[in-house]
Amino acid sequence: MAPGLAVRRAGVPDIERLAQVHVRCWQETYRGMLSDAFLAAVDPAGRLRLWQHLLDRPDPAEAWVACDGGTVVGFAGSRRLPAPGSPEGHPPPASGDLELWGLYLLASHQGRGLGARLLDAAIGSRAASLWVAAGNSRAIGFYRHAGFEPDGARDVLSDWEDLPEIRMVRPAQG
Repeated sequence: MAPGLAVRRAGVPDIERLAQVHVRCWQETYRGMLSDAFLAAVDPAGRLRLWQHLLDRPDPAEAWVACDGGTVVGFAGSRRLPAPGSPEGHPPPASGDLELWGLYLLASHQGRGLGARLLDAAIGSRAASLWVAAGNSRAIGFYRHAGFEPDGARDVLSDWEDLPEIRMVRPAQG
């Protein structure tokens, strides 16, 4: 990896930049899958509130940032899935209860090893699952390279212009 590139635990001082990067990554990643109007309407204040909720508390969320020269250029986060039968979120796959809930890098920083380092920080060698837009072939290829495979589960994000997504799972590594 190039000098100046690093991955570290996200913290409260990162919140504002994380919100900005989150919005920009969504706009870069989902262009062509979602309408320009939808992407233009992504609310930076909403992302700021999300990151404040995740990080500015006594038990901060499991989140990491990728930095270039100290500037946040991407992030990843993982969480334990709710127990089967819980009304919260997707049901966990048979392979485990750890979910990678997000991994995003600015397009300018993709292909430089930061994505793999973020993934390692977020889930290590543990069994895990993730949801990815069915049309995001670049991300699907990245996750396949990291040992993930689709398990047949599908969903549609109705509040995201009915964006179809697939679940990918990976057994514990090593």
